Amino acid sequence: MPKGGEIMVAKKGEEYVCEVCGLAVNIVDECGCEECAIVCCEVPMKKKE
Repeated sequence: MPKGGEIMVAKKGEEYVCEVCGLAVNIVDECGCEECAIVCCEVPMKKKE
């Protein structure tokens, strides 16, 4: 599990942002996993609101 322990389910169309470097990712296709950990700079990325 990544640092911070944040586990999420990424859905198509959602955007996640790294609070360290500012990298943004947009989910194009869902992976189908029950839990996802999108990590950048060794920190879980936060869902952009």
